[in-house]
Amino acid sequence: MKRKMNLVKEPDSSINVWLGHPLYQWVDVAGLPDYSDRLRAQATSDAMGRLLIHGPGLSFRGVTYYPAGQYTEPGKAPLTALGPFWEVRIEQDVGDGHTAAFRVYLPAKWNGCFMGIAGGGTNNEIDWYTSGRFNVLSWPVALANGYACAASDNDSGTRLNCDWGFKADGTPEWHHIESWIGRALHETTVWGKAVTTLAYGEAPKKSYLQGTSGGGRQVLTEGVCYPADYDGLWADAPAIYQWDVVFASLWPVVVEENEHHVVPLEKYQAAYALARADQAIGERPFDEDDPDFKAYLNGLVGVATTAGPITQRDFEVMVKTWRGPFTWDGRRMGHSFGPAIRQWPLPFGNPLYGYFRRRPDGRLLVMPISEQILRWLAADPKMDIHDLSYDDFEALWVRRQEHPEWDFGRSDLSAFAARGGKLIITQGTGDPVVPFVNTFAYVKDMAKHFESADAMADACRLYRMPYAGHSILDWSGPAVSLADGMAALTDWVEKGEAPDTLPIQRYDFDHDMALITGTTNYKN
Repeated sequence: MKRKMNLVKEPDSSINVWLGHPLYQWVDVAGLPDYSDRLRAQATSDAMGRLLIHGPGLSFRGVTYYPAGQYTEPGKAPLTALGPFWEVRIEQDVGDGHTAAFRVYLPAKWNGCFMGIAGGGTNNEIDWYTSGRFNVLSWPVALANGYACAASDNDSGTRLNCDWGFKADGTPEWHHIESWIGRALHETTVWGKAVTTLAYGEAPKKSYLQGTSGGGRQVLTEGVCYPADYDGLWADAPAIYQWDVVFASLWPVVVEENEHHVVPLEKYQAAYALARADQAIGERPFDEDDPDFKAYLNGLVGVATTAGPITQRDFEVMVKTWRGPFTWDGRRMGHSFGPAIRQWPLPFGNPLYGYFRRRPDGRLLVMPISEQILRWLAADPKMDIHDLSYDDFEALWVRRQEHPEWDFGRSDLSAFAARGGKLIITQGTGDPVVPFVNTFAYVKDMAKHFESADAMADACRLYRMPYAGHSILDWSGPAVSLADGMAALTDWVEKGEAPDTLPIQRYDFDHDMALITGTTNYKN
């Protein structure tokens, strides 16, 4: 896939550059019927008000028509690449005194289908404004492909900040968090489809949901808990088994603080380069007792780096970090990332990923989402992961049992499959945010709910992407683009064409060209 174009540098609104691009466009909108007359007649304030008065906790706030290229929000550059659409604005009571912004978007050129919009981290909605180069389906991308779509922010923000889960007095907002777990997206889906049906005079023929990371977790939660909501689901790098993710990602900080030894990031980088060059271990979970990993580890002490040679003490701390969190009596608290996962900052300093970074005081810092979730569990909005002892960390791991619903470990997709639903899961083995072992373990658990591997493959398929990172196509291994994944899912749902393979690619966004292309097979 390659399309030369004049790439305008838009640091504040890159989404305009990519709307309509082959990476993000899988529907020929030009050939779709125009529903403008019907929408003018039926997507009215009176009609929507009469419908939404029946929605528990919903309040109708208006309908706005946006001509082509004229949508904007305060503080954001206009969306210039969209055709005409209607926006239905609704308020949604999500608990603890919070009111969510719930919107339904209705394109004039409609493909007859509905798209739910998932979020990221602990947010119910991804920020469309900054999603230009991420493999995430925001509402402008859905509209650009002719989908009616719905999004709700759960009054929890859109920029990957999780501090919203506390009241002013420092106690957790349990009802608000419960809404985030699944209820808000389900209600958004149900009423979003109802608004769509009223506006167009016909129900959507099919409904879809795509999400990455926290959005991937929402996708799987919908399939398990609300199997009738969607016909097609795509979960990319889903953050299921969330307690595993939280404790694994915070473990390096706990180790460094408790071992009182700082390993320069350059030494992790050197170890990473050697692990990636070792064909025997490059894509396997870390296991220090495995002969191949033993051979790799035996060669690390003394390796030269720009921060000096790797010392024996460096080695001990690095191995403890890679091993992952364990209790004193040997119980695993989470799956590790291992030495072959990139865990230091990228040159352009992307703050969204779980890389090791250094605070100004020199202490190790990781992506803040996990620490913020752990603060919910500790019921302490000021908790600092750097201050926790091994015993403190283990005590919180024990306390996680008080909130099993936060684990997102339910894997029974049989009801979703029985009604004809189709699920695609994609997972990169170079993911520095979600341990790939988690996703593979989840699929194994899912298989227990099907009569056979073939029965599962008729409805749910996992695609492993070698060395791919987290919701990206550029600097890591090749991954599935939004357009390729959604095209495959649509053909599976609407034509019965099950995808044995998916296209993958590594993309150079600055020069608008694919650097690596290939395919990946499903691996159930």
